[in-house]
Amino acid sequence: MLAAVGLAPSILGATFRDAEKLFLAGEYEDCASMAAAEIEQGIRFEPWRHVKAKAEMALGRYAEARETVEEGITSYPTSIEMRLLAHQVFRFNDKPQAAQTQLQQVANIVRTRLRRRASPDEQLAMGQFLLEQGADARQVLELCYDPVTKAFPSYVDGYLATARLALDKYDNRLAASTLQAVPETSRNHPDYHYLLARTFLSDNPERANEALDKALEINPRHTDSLLIVAEKLIDGEQYDEAHQTLAEVLKINPKHPQALAFEAVLANLEGEPDRERAQRKAALDSWSQNPEVDYTIGAKLSDKYRFAEGAAYQRRALAMDSSYLPARVQLAQDLLRLGDEAEGWQLIQQVFETDGYNVVAHNLVTLHDSLDDYRVLQNDSFRVRMPQHEAAIYGQRVLELLDEAKRVLCEKYEVELSGPVVVDIFANKNDFAVRTFGIPGADGFLGVCFGNVITANSPSALGADKSNWEAVLWHEFCHVVTLQKSHNKMPRWLSEGMSVYEELERDGGWGQTMNPTYRQFILDGQMAPLSELSSMFLAPESPMQLQFAYFESAMAVEYIVENYGVDSLKQMLDDLARGDSINETLVRHVAPLGKLDAEFRDYLLEQANQLGAKLDWEEATLPASADSEMIAQWLEDHPDNFYGLVRQAQALVQEEDWPAALEVAQRLRELIPEYTGAGNAYAVLARAYRELHDTAAEREALEAWAQRDGDAMDAYLRLIELGRTAEDWQLVAANARRMLAVDPLTPIPHRHLAEAAEQQGEPSAAIAAYRALLQFDTVNPVNAHYRLAQLLRDEGHTDQARREVLLALQDAPRFLDAHRLLLELAEADTTSADEEPPTSPDEPAGEDDPE
Repeated sequence: MLAAVGLAPSILGATFRDAEKLFLAGEYEDCASMAAAEIEQGIRFEPWRHVKAKAEMALGRYAEARETVEEGITSYPTSIEMRLLAHQVFRFNDKPQAAQTQLQQVANIVRTRLRRRASPDEQLAMGQFLLEQGADARQVLELCYDPVTKAFPSYVDGYLATARLALDKYDNRLAASTLQAVPETSRNHPDYHYLLARTFLSDNPERANEALDKALEINPRHTDSLLIVAEKLIDGEQYDEAHQTLAEVLKINPKHPQALAFEAVLANLEGEPDRERAQRKAALDSWSQNPEVDYTIGAKLSDKYRFAEGAAYQRRALAMDSSYLPARVQLAQDLLRLGDEAEGWQLIQQVFETDGYNVVAHNLVTLHDSLDDYRVLQNDSFRVRMPQHEAAIYGQRVLELLDEAKRVLCEKYEVELSGPVVVDIFANKNDFAVRTFGIPGADGFLGVCFGNVITANSPSALGADKSNWEAVLWHEFCHVVTLQKSHNKMPRWLSEGMSVYEELERDGGWGQTMNPTYRQFILDGQMAPLSELSSMFLAPESPMQLQFAYFESAMAVEYIVENYGVDSLKQMLDDLARGDSINETLVRHVAPLGKLDAEFRDYLLEQANQLGAKLDWEEATLPASADSEMIAQWLEDHPDNFYGLVRQAQALVQEEDWPAALEVAQRLRELIPEYTGAGNAYAVLARAYRELHDTAAEREALEAWAQRDGDAMDAYLRLIELGRTAEDWQLVAANARRMLAVDPLTPIPHRHLAEAAEQQGEPSAAIAAYRALLQFDTVNPVNAHYRLAQLLRDEGHTDQARREVLLALQDAPRFLDAHRLLLELAEADTTSADEEPPTSPDEPAGEDDPE
C-alpha cells in the first residue's frame, strides 16, 4: 500500500505523491531512484521504503529489494506493513526461514497492539497477515477490511484489498459490488481496472477488455494486466502474440515467475518439453518453493483439457506447499474431470473444511451431497448418473444412444476407449455449471466433455428453451473420441468442428447449417482464417457470434473431408497426439497454410452465396405494423426479397388468407428450402394445407420440416396426429421418438409411442413406453398398468404382469377386464425363472425391475 495517511510533513508528502504517481504509471526505475535519494538524505518516512521495495520487486531486482526491506525493518522494527513486505521480498530471494521469521515478528506485534487504534494501512496489513495464517476470510473482511472502506470511503486500497480477497475465493459477485462502490475520483489506480477485468473475464469479455485497456492506459507496464492479455491469447491459441506479450512482461521483470510459467505452458503446447522444463526452472530460480509456478502451469494446461498433466503439476505445487489452497481446489477439479471421483470429492471436502468461504469448494460440496439422490445406470462402456425420476423415464435411451455413438464413431476414427465414460446429466443448470466449472452461471452451455467425463443439462434444466438432448450427447461423445485419439492435444476449432460435423452426419436435423445470419457474417468478412479459427471462441461479441464459431469450425471440417478425405482428419489427430502443432499437421495432411486459408475463404463464400442464391437479401424497409397489402405493394419492387416474403407469409397466416399464404410459402420454399427459422415456408405451408383440408400436402410439408429441424416439436406432434388418424403407426412411432429426443419429460410422446409400438408388434418398446408413462403424476395409471400387464403376460413375465394388474385394480377395483386378466394369470401353471417374487398391490413398481 503506497498511500501515506497523515504521516508526513506537507513538503515531503508532495514529494512522495510524485513517487507514488511514478509507480502507478509504471515508471518503476524513476520511482525507485527518487525513493533511494530521499532515504539517503535520512528522511524518516517509512512509505519511502515501501515504494522503493515495491518498485524494485516490479523490476525483478529482488536482491536490491531485500536490502531495502532489511534497512526498513531495522529502522521500523514494529511496523506490520514493513515486515509483511519483507516476508514477500525474502521469499523471492529464496530465504524461506527469514520470510517465516517476519510472520512470527508480525504475530508478536499484533498481540501488543490489540487495544490500540490502528491506521487504515495497519488494518489492511493485519488482514493480510491473518489470511497468511489461515484465518477465516469472512472474519478478515468483517474485522479488518470493511471498517476501512466504511471509515475512509475515498481510500481505494481498502476496496482493492476486499476485491482481491473475494476474487481469490471465487466470489466474483462481492468483488464486482466492492469495485462498483469505489468513488469515481479514486478510480485512477491501474489495480482497480485490473481487478474489475478479473470480475468480468468469465461472463462479460467485452467489459473485461475495456477494463484491461483502461488499466494499461494508466500504466502500460502493468504486468498483472499484461499477463491477463497473454492468458487470453493462449486461450485463443494465438501463441505468437502470447509470446510477444510475455516478452513485454519479461522486459520489465526478467524474473517474473508467472510470465515464465506461461512460457512453460506455451512450450508444452508447442511440443517442446525441454524448453518447458527450462522455463519452469527459470520461474523457480528466485523462489524455489513457489507453489504458484506449478499451479499456474497446471491450471492453464487444464484449461487446454490436459487434465492429467495439469493434475501432475498441482501435485508438484502441493509438494512445495501443502497448504496452498488454489492448487488443492484445482487438483480436486482436475480429478473430477478425469473421473477420479473418490479422491476428487475427498480433496474438495478437505478444502471446504479448511476454507469455508471458498465459493468453488462450497458449491462442489453442496453438489456432492445432492448427488446422493441421483441414480446410476451403467454398462461396460458408460456410467450415467442422472436424477432418479428422469432415469426411470429416459435413462435407458441415454445408454442406447451412447452405445450407438460409440459403435459408429469409435469404428470410424479407429479409437479404443480407455475405460468407461462417465456421463453426468443434471436437472438444474447451476448444478451442471458447478460440476463443470465450479461456479454457477454457465448459460449457453448444453454439455461439456473433458475427455472421459461428460456433463450435460437435462431437458428439465433448460425450461422452455428446449434443445435436442440426443444431439447434445452425440456431440459430446464425439469429443470423447477425438480427445482420446489426440491425447487431448487438439485445437478447439477442430474439436468443436468435428463434433458438429458428426451431428450432421448422424441426423440432418442436428448440428448447424448455413442460415441467413451466418450468410451475412461471412459476406461481411466476420469469419476467421482456418489457421486461426480458435480465436473465434476467445471473446465473441454475442451468443450468436459464438454459435457462428461452432458453425464455421464445422464448415472447416466439412471442407477438409470433401477435399482431402476423412483419413486426413484421422492422420491429423494422430500427429497431434505425438505433440505436433496443428499448423504442422495441416501442412502435412491438407495444404500449405496460405493456400488453405485462401481456399477455405472461397469455400465459405461459395456456401454463403448458394443460400437463397436467387433471393434479394436487402433488409425490408417496412413498419412493424405492416399488413399483407402493404407488404405486397413493397414486394412489387422487391419480388424475391427474403425478409419481405417471410413477413408476407406471416401476415397472411395472421389474416387467415390460406390460398395467398400457400402461394407465398411455396415461393419461399422454392428459393430457400434450407431455411427452418421463424416464419419458415414449411410451417406456413403445413398450416395453410391443414386449413384447406389437404392432408397429403400438409403431411409432406411437415415431414420436410421435421427432417431439417431437430427441434421442430410442433411438426412432430402434428405428424403424430396425422399418423394416428391414418393408422400409420410407423409415422407415429418415428415422430414420438423425435419428440422424446427434445423433451422426454412430458407424457405425450410416451403415450403415442406405447400405442404405436403395440400396433406394430414391438412389445419391448411398448413395455418401456408404458413404464415411462407411469412415472408421470398427470397420467391416469389404470389403463397404463392394465396394458402393461397384458404385454408382460404375452412376453411370459407372469409375476410382473400380476403385479401390474393388481396395481390397476387398486385404483379401479371394479375394472372387469383387469379381474379377468388376474384370473387368467392365477391359472398359469409356471412362472418364468427370471421373475421376482410376487409383491403386494401396495408396493410400487421398482426402478430396477428387469424388463
